[in-house]
Amino acid sequence: MVVLRLGKINNEERKFIPTKKEYLDRYLKSMEEIEEYELTQTYKDGYKYRRYNDDGDYKYTVNNKMSKITDVRESNEKEFLNVLKENARCVRKIRKYYNDGPYEIDVDYFIEPIQMIMVEVSTDKVPLEDYVPPKGFVEVSNTKIYENYGIYNGSIKSVGTIIEGTDGVGKSVTIEELIKKGIICQDRCMDVISRNMLFDISMEGRTKKYQEYLKKIDKKIIFLVNNSKEELESRINKREVLSQYDEEAYRYNELYLDTYNYMKERNMTEDKLYLIDCTELTLEEQVSKVEEIINA
Repeated sequence: MVVLRLGKINNEERKFIPTKKEYLDRYLKSMEEIEEYELTQTYKDGYKYRRYNDDGDYKYTVNNKMSKITDVRESNEKEFLNVLKENARCVRKIRKYYNDGPYEIDVDYFIEPIQMIMVEVSTDKVPLEDYVPPKGFVEVSNTKIYENYGIYNGSIKSVGTIIEGTDGVGKSVTIEELIKKGIICQDRCMDVISRNMLFDISMEGRTKKYQEYLKKIDKKIIFLVNNSKEELESRINKREVLSQYDEEAYRYNELYLDTYNYMKERNMTEDKLYLIDCTELTLEEQVSKVEEIINA
């Protein structure tokens, strides 16, 4: 049962876009889920109208955000439906609530107007700035694009593109820059792409799995490659701890390149697999090339 928080509520929070599914899953498994419900919200004259649905148990609120405080009053079905009918659009999401020590963690799985995941962190027990996000979380706090009203008005340009490539090629920084523009990309596809980009898997076996995957998804996959061994190794060697994959970054880079060329030559890309040569590109140029493919 949803317990409404009414009155003047502190609305200070930090927001994050998780770009690595496996890291998000690992983080959520480390905590106990406290609550889950469906949340639908729409807007009128600066007010947010919300409907909470906990397995058929409906509750309603009207929220008036005032700087760091939100004034929340209880509403009713008629008031909510009148505004929703007038707007004919809404933000709809599944919210899962967790506790991470002193922090309250809301994980929002957006359904409308676009499918995406956002993590919101709040607390009244410790300084909010002390929260250390898991790896793969990109902070979007105080960014109008990622406010619910912005999402309601179509601020998110794109979701779902998968960026792949060897370590050190610049996936993370590219994704962070794209997120600032409202373009949300996934960092690696561990289930299929990364899992099979290994030297002991045959080219035929790997590319067959990739083509089968491409046929099923409505996404674009972009391989980033950098053919400067010196540049790749220079980036990798700046890391405090090197993994086996880091040490063989250039070999994996060649594997991505060879795999793409093999599939391209045999018409196996399904018009969903792309490659960008990032050799000697600035970050701005690299981001621009990815953006061109996403928007094409």
